[in-house]
Amino acid sequence: MKSTAEYLETPEQAAEQALALLRQAGGLTAAAVWGRIGMAWQRLACLGAADTLPEADALGNGRLPGPDGGALALRAADKTLGWLVWRGQAPAWTAGVASLLAGHLHCAMLRAEQAAARVANETMLEISLLAGESATPERMLPRLHRLMSRLMDASNFYIALYDEDSATLRFPFYLDTRDPAPPDADSVFPLNGANASLAAWLIRGGKPMVLSAERILEVCRQQGLAHPAQLPAFWMGAPMVNVGGALIGAVVLQLYEDQTPFTSAEQLLFMFAARHVGFALDRVLYRGQLERQVWLRTSELEGANARLRAEVSSRKRAEKFQDVLFRIAELSNTSLSLEAFLSGLHRLLNEMVAARNCLVALYDTVNDRISFPYCSDEYSPPLQPRKPGKGFIEQVLHSGRPLLVDPSSALPGQMGDDGGVNPKSWLGVPLYCGHELLGVLAVQSYESDVTYNFRDQEVLEFVANNIGAALARVRALEGLQQAYAELEQRVRERTGELDAVNAQLEFDSLHDPLTKLPNRTYFAKALRRAWDEYTDGGDRFAVVFIDLDRFKLVNDTLGHLAGDHLLFEAGARIRSCLRHYDFLARLGGDEFAVLMFGMDSVDECEVIARRIVSEFERPVILAGREVFSTSSVGVVLADREHYHKADDLLRDADHAMYCTKQQGRQGYTLFSHQLRIDQADQLALESELRRALEEEGQLVPYYQPFIEAKTGKLVGFETLVRWLHPQRGLISPGIFLPMAEESGLITRLDRYMINAACAQLQAWRSQGQVGEEIALHINLSSANFHDPDLVRWIGERIAHYQLPPAMLHLEITESALIDQPETAATVMQALHGLGVKLALDDFGTGYSALSYLHRYRFDVLKIDQSFVFDLDHKEESAAIVRAILALARALDLDVVAEGVETASQLAMLQEMGCGKLQGFYFAAPAPEWGIDWARLARFEQEIRCAA
Repeated sequence: MKSTAEYLETPEQAAEQALALLRQAGGLTAAAVWGRIGMAWQRLACLGAADTLPEADALGNGRLPGPDGGALALRAADKTLGWLVWRGQAPAWTAGVASLLAGHLHCAMLRAEQAAARVANETMLEISLLAGESATPERMLPRLHRLMSRLMDASNFYIALYDEDSATLRFPFYLDTRDPAPPDADSVFPLNGANASLAAWLIRGGKPMVLSAERILEVCRQQGLAHPAQLPAFWMGAPMVNVGGALIGAVVLQLYEDQTPFTSAEQLLFMFAARHVGFALDRVLYRGQLERQVWLRTSELEGANARLRAEVSSRKRAEKFQDVLFRIAELSNTSLSLEAFLSGLHRLLNEMVAARNCLVALYDTVNDRISFPYCSDEYSPPLQPRKPGKGFIEQVLHSGRPLLVDPSSALPGQMGDDGGVNPKSWLGVPLYCGHELLGVLAVQSYESDVTYNFRDQEVLEFVANNIGAALARVRALEGLQQAYAELEQRVRERTGELDAVNAQLEFDSLHDPLTKLPNRTYFAKALRRAWDEYTDGGDRFAVVFIDLDRFKLVNDTLGHLAGDHLLFEAGARIRSCLRHYDFLARLGGDEFAVLMFGMDSVDECEVIARRIVSEFERPVILAGREVFSTSSVGVVLADREHYHKADDLLRDADHAMYCTKQQGRQGYTLFSHQLRIDQADQLALESELRRALEEEGQLVPYYQPFIEAKTGKLVGFETLVRWLHPQRGLISPGIFLPMAEESGLITRLDRYMINAACAQLQAWRSQGQVGEEIALHINLSSANFHDPDLVRWIGERIAHYQLPPAMLHLEITESALIDQPETAATVMQALHGLGVKLALDDFGTGYSALSYLHRYRFDVLKIDQSFVFDLDHKEESAAIVRAILALARALDLDVVAEGVETASQLAMLQEMGCGKLQGFYFAAPAPEWGIDWARLARFEQEIRCAA
């Protein structure tokens, strides 16, 4: 069954038919049908006094025709497409008629949209095809304008092209019905600056814009743009981009007051068309640019071809010239007579110069006569020897320079004294043997069309040189042989010097300039070569990574020259531990590496590793003092099962060396599968430590008390971190603290512990457990000295927990002072300014502890437990402790002895006058809930009773 829309041709006819049906039913005095055509309402049909009925806009706003009338909205797809309005009594099926009318209007709207879409698609296709049909933008743009006119009113249309290199615009197509002075297609306009155009502003923004007249004036005022010559009522522009997304220009449409504004659909269609225009125009511009490049390249090639042809011609002439000269040279080295030699020379000369008439004149200085050993002239008879006269030959002999005579020359002298015919052109050059003038070689022409030039003069001069050499070949032969011998000797010397320089350059590029050992580049090549041979079935090998312990300390304290001596000595010692075919290299700094060939087992590797470690136990004499620099060694054995690249061997050897340093240095580590697992586990542990720092309860502060030696009174605690992992259990600080140092988490960990310890101290004070005389010691890593916010943060924590600053003691190790002395001094001074106390931890174990006491301001010295441990066994330890206590008393410093574990150690330290004691004898480190306060109180009673 067909719909009404298929029987009726237009919405107007459908409306007329509907009103006719309603009129037949009777009862209506007036009726009208309104339909939306585009953006405007149009009355499609009317009945009776329809002018008295409300219009569509009024109906949409809720106005009705009155109590005796009615109106129905013609809706489809949730849109109001029209209205049926009447006055009078409408039949009951009026709603059905309205529904049919709505369906017809919907079909008409769909047909109109489909037709518009078809036109738009065809237009887009034709715009895309323009790029292939138009050779230049000038031919493309008018056709593009005609296509845009299909879609919308394009009577005022222009395109701006953007040159990114010069930041300028030009308008290759500009059509405006009212602009009195449109821009020229070749004129350029700046993109930036004052009085730029709206198109320039659009391109700078990179987004499409739709502006009214008021908005145009506002934008021009705000952005400092030039006002349009004729202000449009409606301005619409879109940037054009190429396929790469780069801006290439803009396309603009504008309307004036007497033109219908663009609908939203037309605006969207314009933005869509602008992309197609940009792509098509970009292809044309690219093709034009490509054609220009091809033309330029073609021009260059044509010029190069012309130069090449000229060069080929010149080379052919040069080859011919060289061939003739070579034959002349061969002729000069023969044993022919002088006359035969000169006759052959004339034949060869005739191939390069018009030398039909040629003569050779020799001057005898002893007899003052000119002889002619060779003369070939078509008009002159053979010349006889004679005295010098005033001819051309005499002029050459007198000046010693070439002479060129042609009809335009005004030179005196002629050949008439020999009775011959005067030539039209004459050319003569002197003959020399060394610096001795022998005679003249001359050619002459009797024809007016044959004249000589300076190129002929050059050829003749070269030939003359060969004639002079031939005349003196006997005298020159010995000198030539001697010259050849000297030249060969110089060549041999220079070749030897060049080979030596090249060898030295190659050596320097592959060797360390200090130790003369192979460098990292050379080692990498050797390692890859050894790996390739091993994977092809060759011998197994091992990689050894060696690092000098505390080399930086030697370098910083004794100077770089001493450090260089240490590196040189280290290379020599390592070399002495190896076999002659092992490969030793310095990778850089204090790092060395060794390729040990023919290694089939770990035991063989261990033998050499132990040998290297023991070799560094001997001292090195630097700057007149003994210096001990131990070595940390890592060893990895090549294995096809676990390795696929040579570089991985060096990486694992480095990791094994690092494990040696973690274990206390001065040793070696063999890389194993367990280490590989530990390496992965360490990465996981670092991630878990980061989470632990963000949570509560995993990182727990443990406290170990300080006891006053005389009274046994509790005087303080040292805060120690412990990690209670939810899965791994209690993790030793020796495992996670080095990892925290390496990963940079140590500063966060220190802050975590300082905050937790301060909170606990504040809690103890509020509970009455401790008083202000209690000192809380917390370790501070050297990494914190790089934190510019450290001092402010500590001050804020002290204020937050309302603690006396003197209760807080920060323990600093000697390594922090070695690593960054200047920064440490600045931070320590600022901490003292807060009132915080500073303690030097592990005193007596470093190289320069006494200098630090002199340079830095400390409040407390902590005697390292290594001295306390042997206090009751070794007199040396007792002497060191007494010396430290005497030094502390002289400097007015408090002293804490660490590691007190026995009663005898306690008694000796009391007898020596040590102020404070710490160790397992009193209490092991424990969390705050595990501190035995009663036990600590008993110590005070026991020591008082013992006293």
